[in-house]
Amino acid sequence: MTITKKQLYSLIAILALTLFLPLVVYLLKGRFDIRPRALLAGAANFRLNADTTSLSSRQRMNVLVSVELTDANVRTSGVDFYLLYDSSKLSLISLSGQLGNNFTQTVIQEDTGQTYTAENGFNYLRLSMVSNKPKVQLSGGTIPLANVTFEAKQNGNASIKFPDDNTKLQVVGTTL
Repeated sequence: MTITKKQLYSLIAILALTLFLPLVVYLLKGRFDIRPRALLAGAANFRLNADTTSLSSRQRMNVLVSVELTDANVRTSGVDFYLLYDSSKLSLISLSGQLGNNFTQTVIQEDTGQTYTAENGFNYLRLSMVSNKPKVQLSGGTIPLANVTFEAKQNGNASIKFPDDNTKLQVVGTTL
């Protein structure tokens, strides 16, 4: 049995692709993020609104977490955020995402009070929500994300904040 030139070239091409493709994938791994997203840098601000700022022991405090879209043409279809709280002064009572107006599904809800290792003395909660609505039905402006209830362990002031480096705050959206 003899191999023709055409068959030989085909065999070499298949072998080259078989060997070359995994090499390219290995060399380029982690360099491409193909998720669609609008350019939201500077167009979204996370906000915290607490119903009180000074607490007595065992007093409860409600915090509304929201995102403000500063560009009238931007709509958000997904958010993922971490909220840090002073674990020595506050206990997490509840976390409830605001579904309905904009977001239709909670994807991740971590409310076990785990320690946030990047900033000492803080525990965190995490919430990720997405919307399955068409672009024209997405909300703009200020969008409520979650209601969080804390209980004070002692009298005084306590810190509730977003991570200092902002790497745990993500907004995915689109423009009209």
